[in-house]
Amino acid sequence: MKLLLFLLSFLFSFSIFAQEVNIGAVENKIILGDLAGNRDLTFGVQNVLEEVVQDAGYDLNPNSSLEITVDILFFDVKKNNVQLAVYSKNTDIYTIIARATLHKNGKKKKQVTAKGQAKSISSATLVVDKGGKFSQTNVSTAIKKLCEQLITKLKL
Repeated sequence: MKLLLFLLSFLFSFSIFAQEVNIGAVENKIILGDLAGNRDLTFGVQNVLEEVVQDAGYDLNPNSSLEITVDILFFDVKKNNVQLAVYSKNTDIYTIIARATLHKNGKKKKQVTAKGQAKSISSATLVVDKGGKFSQTNVSTAIKKLCEQLITKLKL
């Protein structure tokens, strides 16, 4: 009986392995705005995507038959300002939209689109406007939410 259990556990240990995924090209296809063609955004999305894939329990392997490619389609900041006498409230909503494609052995298997958002709300009794700069923290949060949604929707 012990020999049988040993042989079964030995066989099962060889059949269990982690699924391997390759992160392919991440392309910036944004047409308008400050981040059109920005390579830093591409590298940021690729790094966060690799982190999210590993957190989901997959191994990264450049020789894997499964490959994920990502096209960044839209990035913008929507700003809302409300001012009443000396009180002001500023809301910035960072939005990024991307499309991910899962390829298996070079053939397109599935394509999904997701949107990641991060919101920044600040209120003050004195108005000081630094105007038009991106918050790195909010951009990172939006990218992380986007990558998590892409991996969830792809259902690797």
